[in-house]
Amino acid sequence: MPLVAPLVTRSSTSLADARQRAIHLYRRWQKNVPQIMVDYHLCMPQSVVRSKIREYFEKNRYVSDPRAIDVLLTKGQMEFDETLNVWKQYSHVLRYFDSNEADAQPTKFLDKFIEGRA
Repeated sequence: MPLVAPLVTRSSTSLADARQRAIHLYRRWQKNVPQIMVDYHLCMPQSVVRSKIREYFEKNRYVSDPRAIDVLLTKGQMEFDETLNVWKQYSHVLRYFDSNEADAQPTKFLDKFIEGRA
C-alpha cells in the first residue's frame, strides 16, 4: 500500500504575506461574481453580490494574528471552492443575503409584550 503524504495547509510567513493572500482570495471572489450569478440564477445586481463579499472581508479586516488569518483564509478558500464548483444549494447562497432583510428585534419590555414574547 503506497504512502500518501499528508495535506498541509499553507501558513503565512508574515502579516504582509497573509495580507497578500487575503487580497488574492478577495480578487478571485470578485472576478468570479458573474459566473456565480449564472450558476445560482441569482436575481439581484452584481453590485449587491460584490458588496456582500466585501462586507465579509471587511468584517475580519482588523485581525492581526497570522495563525487566525490563515484559518480565515482556509475557510474562505473552502467557501470559494464550494461555491464555484456548485456544491451548494441555491438556498445556501441566499443565506448570505438574508441578514440584510432581518427585522430588528424589539428591545423594550412593552415592545416584546405587544408582540406576545414577554
